Amino acid sequence: MSSKSLASYGENSTDLISRLSRLQAVDYSSKSPQEQAKVEQLFKIGLSNINVLFPNLNVPVTSLNADDYISKWLKRYYDAHTNRPSTRHANVKHSVNDPALGVIVETREGWSTQRLDDSLSAHNLFMSAENIQGALLEEYINSIASTEGWIWAEGETLRACDFVRFNAQALGSEFIQIKNRDNTENSSSSAIRNGTQIKKWNRLTTHMKNKRPVPSFNWDQLNTLMHIQSASEAGYNQFLKNVVNANHDIIN
Repeated sequence: MSSKSLASYGENSTDLISRLSRLQAVDYSSKSPQEQAKVEQLFKIGLSNINVLFPNLNVPVTSLNADDYISKWLKRYYDAHTNRPSTRHANVKHSVNDPALGVIVETREGWSTQRLDDSLSAHNLFMSAENIQGALLEEYINSIASTEGWIWAEGETLRACDFVRFNAQALGSEFIQIKNRDNTENSSSSAIRNGTQIKKWNRLTTHMKNKRPVPSFNWDQLNTLMHIQSASEAGYNQFLKNVVNANHDIIN
C-alpha cells in the first residue's frame, strides 16, 4: 500500500525542523527540554539522508501537510520511550501446542507426561525470552552509550540503524545497527545499510569447537565502534537478571 514519505512533501530541512519543534512544544510539553533536544537531534540526523533513513509510517498519500508524518514519527518515538522493553509484559500465548509433537518426543525419549509438560512450558518461556531479547540488548547498550552522546532511535524511528551520534570532529553522523546474532539481519535492512555509513554489530557469533557449536561474544568490537569502555557479556547478564527480578511478567 502506498504511503507518503517525509521527503515527498518537498520541504527543506529548516522548515521540517521548525514543524518538529512546534509539535513537540504542543503535544509533548511534559517532556524535559533535554529529551526534546535529543529527539530534535535524532530528527536532524535522519534528515541527513531523508530518502533512506525515515521509515514508512503509513501516512496517506493524500496528505498535504508534513505535520501528518512528523506527528506519527514523534508518537512512535515517545510511545517506545515511555514503554521500554524492560517494563513490558509478555502477551499470553493463544496458540495451542501441537499434541502430535509431544507424541514424537515422548516416544523417542521415553519421557513421562509430567516431564513432557514441563519441557513444553520451558520451551514456551525460551521462545518468549527470545522474542524480547533483541530489544533488551538495545536497552542495555543505551544505558552505557547514552552518556557518550549516542541516541537510541527508539520505536524504529530510523531505518536499519539503532544508535546514532553526531561526530563534531568528523563533521558527520555515526550510525550503528545492533543485532543479537550474526544471522539475524533481514534483506531489507541489508539493502538500506549497503551504500550507507551504517555499521553493523552483532553480539553472538557461533564457532565450532570439537565439531560442536560454541558461542563467542563481540563486546570488544562494540566498545571500539561506539568509543565506550564498559559493555560486556557479564554486564549484559546482570542487566537481564535485574530486569527479570523487577518484572517477572516480561516473559510468559
